[in-house]
Amino acid sequence: MSIEYRSIESIDELEKVVDLEIAVWELSPRDATPASLLHAMVNSGSLVVGAFNDTNLVGMAFMFPTSRNNRKLLWSHMAAVSPDFQSNGIGFELKQFQRKWALDNGYDAIGWTFDPLQRGNANFNLHTLGAISQTYHVNFYGDMLDGLNAGLPSDRLEAIWPLRNPRVKQLAQHKHPSTLFSESHTPDENMLLCSVADKPVRQILASTQTIQFIEIPKHINALKSGSKALALEWRIELRNTLQSAFQQGYVARDFVELEGHHYYVLTASQPWYLYVVQCSDQSLYTGITPDVTKRVSLHNNGRGAAYTKTRRPVTLLASWQFVNRQDAMKAEIAFKQLTRQTKLNHIRNHSGFQGAVYVNSDA
Repeated sequence: MSIEYRSIESIDELEKVVDLEIAVWELSPRDATPASLLHAMVNSGSLVVGAFNDTNLVGMAFMFPTSRNNRKLLWSHMAAVSPDFQSNGIGFELKQFQRKWALDNGYDAIGWTFDPLQRGNANFNLHTLGAISQTYHVNFYGDMLDGLNAGLPSDRLEAIWPLRNPRVKQLAQHKHPSTLFSESHTPDENMLLCSVADKPVRQILASTQTIQFIEIPKHINALKSGSKALALEWRIELRNTLQSAFQQGYVARDFVELEGHHYYVLTASQPWYLYVVQCSDQSLYTGITPDVTKRVSLHNNGRGAAYTKTRRPVTLLASWQFVNRQDAMKAEIAFKQLTRQTKLNHIRNHSGFQGAVYVNSDA
């Protein structure tokens, strides 16, 4: 089968994109992204890539530029392959076209959303491409009436594809990176959600575990056809389980099949710390780091910050642990706005700050 991949810019070919949208998702025409909008966005820095079999459009993907937390990225709004051409690797090649275009145009990440109950999408996004997820959106698109989504809240996982990540690079070359877990981390002992007689059963999150597994049904559409109530139960239980895990710092990094069961694989994220040191002139310096001991050593070696370089030695007074860098940055901004006395009171009383617990002191 000969498939050509190329960007689409003409109105005539963009109309074919709309036709493919309607066919794949069984959409009402009013819910399709119109060719006029696609044309305007392509001429303003967006990309529509098409997969052509001769002159027939059999696959497409559309993404546009945006930003997240002051970091620019591309947002892949939709991607589809004609049912007659699925399971031929076209979806993979469309994403790799997006990846190359993104890197060539100065982007290092692409984001999109997908239904977390759809096994095929989860496997493709996390296992085949190497995307990760730590954000859950409840009923993201509202009530949807198309042939694939009707009947359940439109919950979505947000996938972020780090394009320069070593694992992503290996997968792009059809290589198989090592698994994220060993035999010592088995689903039976590290399960957050499992299927018992087709019903979802939640387990208590043991935060000391670095690896966690979440099972989903093999065929959610068949389950939904048999019992919408049971499908809704899965939606709610999976929602609650993933939200709880993400709040505690876990990241969905893979999707695997083990003995006929299908699991999200979550790993504990790297914690970040808000720390406070006292300088030789008794002033306070506040920063964030994933390694407090190393950071204090850098300050004392004159390589930590311009402010502390002339105020050595410094002494660690306190630190607070956050689940990610973003939360630590927000806390740093808030802490720096406090008066000196209020800061010292937090340190003296070992008080929590911005939802984080006090974890360390050398004073």
